[in-house]
Amino acid sequence: MNPSNEFIRHICDIYNDYYDDRIEESNPPTAGNNPKTAGEDWRPGVTAAHKSLVAFQKELEEEGICLSTSKIKKILVTGGCWTTARSRQVQELYEKYTKEGADSGEGGRALTAPEAVTRISKELGISKVSVSVNIPYQDVVYKLDQRSKNAIRCERYRKKKKV
Repeated sequence: MNPSNEFIRHICDIYNDYYDDRIEESNPPTAGNNPKTAGEDWRPGVTAAHKSLVAFQKELEEEGICLSTSKIKKILVTGGCWTTARSRQVQELYEKYTKEGADSGEGGRALTAPEAVTRISKELGISKVSVSVNIPYQDVVYKLDQRSKNAIRCERYRKKKKV
């Protein structure tokens, strides 16, 4: 198992739950900018079945893991701990457009990942970031302690460029 897979499993283990809107028939617990609603499932006075992403982010920070809520959501999607109608729709379209012989309207050619993200973004009327967050990691989680040789080279290059 590579460090990325171990990291994804670790975060999912800390979350220690699954969110699936088909079962809960509720909005995802992503609210939390207001401390009064963090951890509530969109109905005043009713405790959510799950932590909001913001509440979970704070919990991770207490363990020394600093991640954005978008990265947390993407990790949970990758680990199979988070699924919503939007994430299923995005993943379905991504699979459709990127597989060989895809029905992409590009003469049967599969789209590259960036092309697919752009197309899905336009088709669903959502940002590219929203599309990306709802697609599981394909290769690795970025910005981990154990970085690839290429990531280390890129960092050295950026530092040289600044000087």
